[in-house]
Amino acid sequence: MLLSTTPVTLSQYLELAQNPLEAGVVFALINNGAVFDNIPIVTKEQLSVTGVRFEGNLPAVNWAPINADPAQVSGTPKQYAEQVYIISETIDIAKWLVMDKTAITDPRGLQVSAAMKAIAYDLNDKFINNDHAAGNANSFVGIRYRINNGTLFGVRSENLIDAGGVDLSPAGMTATTANNFMVYLDQLLWSVDAPSGDPNVTIYMNDVTLRYFRKALRMMGTQGGLDTTQDSFNRTIESYKGCPVKDIGYKADQSTRIITTTETAAGLNGSSTFTSIYAVNASADHFGAFQMAPLNVQDLGLLNTGNLYRTLIDWAVGFYQPSIRSLARLFDVKLA
Repeated sequence: MLLSTTPVTLSQYLELAQNPLEAGVVFALINNGAVFDNIPIVTKEQLSVTGVRFEGNLPAVNWAPINADPAQVSGTPKQYAEQVYIISETIDIAKWLVMDKTAITDPRGLQVSAAMKAIAYDLNDKFINNDHAAGNANSFVGIRYRINNGTLFGVRSENLIDAGGVDLSPAGMTATTANNFMVYLDQLLWSVDAPSGDPNVTIYMNDVTLRYFRKALRMMGTQGGLDTTQDSFNRTIESYKGCPVKDIGYKADQSTRIITTTETAAGLNGSSTFTSIYAVNASADHFGAFQMAPLNVQDLGLLNTGNLYRTLIDWAVGFYQPSIRSLARLFDVKLA
């Protein structure tokens, strides 16, 4: 796959793929809903990157009388640093299984396909939920932790929004609660610099919330609910105000929702009936990803022992966040 210093999405990388294996790897991530299809990735052969963002006041504006010299103005940005985190694993298949002519599917291809599906699901989970204290310290910090700890990660406190228990449940939803929910959703978009919508902003939720969201729109008289288009793979893409709306799906165990329906009213993990919705402004000056090199799936062939065929999967990838208005969370949304 071609290296690029210009941010490109996975769909754009697919067009650049130089052999069927690379194309298959990228398509597997896209087909399984990996968040990196909505987040531009830039390639830099660096373990870490640094940048600055304005977390306080912007530079002062000088208004001058005629014939006055210009006044020097400047702001005080804050430096930040981000690093890559590495996925590294091998898949070993016995030579005799590979040689078996009765197998209806290629055992190596089947294992790689399953691994890529698991990677896509796990990337989505880490993207939302990971933190280095209670989660995996070898993976990137998820957006939930970044938003909840805004002073550490350069996210404005107003980007953590309490929906006040707004009721989207089948029994409790009314035209009034649906309308109140839309007010909070518009606040969510406003907090990531997209008050009128922006195709670079993706709204993430779970499947239950998405179904109730559609119902809320229909209850308010919006025929059909969300706007729909098709992508280059003929998949239906739903959007609100031009912002793609995405069900983030399940963890790699394929049974646990990444964004649960059982949060407490305070937005904590629990066994209650609330959920959260996230918005991410994945544009060049707000939020993006970087990699040392494109995701690699490499056939290492038959090992020296002569018993196993080995496939290597590795990827060094991380996020960068130059804006304090790139991420937002709406919590305390009632589902039951």
